[in-house]
Amino acid sequence: MSTGSWIAVVVAASIIASVVGVLATLPVWTRGAGRRLVPALLTAQAGGVIVVATITVAAAIRSWQLLDRPTAHVTSTLATVSQIDGDGRMFALIVLAVVAIGWLSAFLLVLAARFAAGVDPTERTIACAVLGLEIGLCGYGLAACLGGSRSAPALVAAVNLPLAMAAMVACWPPHVFDAFSSPEAP
Repeated sequence: MSTGSWIAVVVAASIIASVVGVLATLPVWTRGAGRRLVPALLTAQAGGVIVVATITVAAAIRSWQLLDRPTAHVTSTLATVSQIDGDGRMFALIVLAVVAIGWLSAFLLVLAARFAAGVDPTERTIACAVLGLEIGLCGYGLAACLGGSRSAPALVAAVNLPLAMAAMVACWPPHVFDAFSSPEAP
C-alpha cells in the first residue's frame, strides 16, 4: 500500500473510533457542561480499543479460514502468529483472547468516562484508578521506547503518557477525605 492509502486508513479508523467512542459514552455528552478532558480522552481510547480489537479479530479469523485450505499461495498470506502457525486452535485462542481483553478494556474505559463526568468522589476515584493503570502501561511503553523499541504500541503509549497524566490531575476528586475529617478542624 502507498503512503496515501495508509493515511486514508488511519483517518478512517480515527473517525470510526471517535464515533464508536461517543456512541458508547453518549450519556456523558448529554449532561450539562462540566469537565470534558477526561471523558473525551477515555471516549477516544474506548473507541480505539473497539476498532483495533475488531480489526485484530477479523485478521485472525481470516487467517484461520485460510489455514483450513492450505496452498502455496494461501500459506504465504497467513498472518504470522507464533511458531505453531499450522495449528488452527491457536487462531481460535487468539480470537477468544482478543475479544475478551478488548471488550473488557473498552467496558472499563467507557465506565471510567462516565464516572469521570460525575461529581461523586467514589466514582471519580474509580476513574482515577483506571487512569492510574493506564499511566503505568504508558510508562512501560515510554521505557520500551527509551530502551530502543520502535513498535507502534510502545510509541502510542509514550505519546499518550502526558495526556493520561493531565487527565488524572483533572479527574482527581476534590476533598475525598472530607467525610473522615474531624468536626473541630477549621
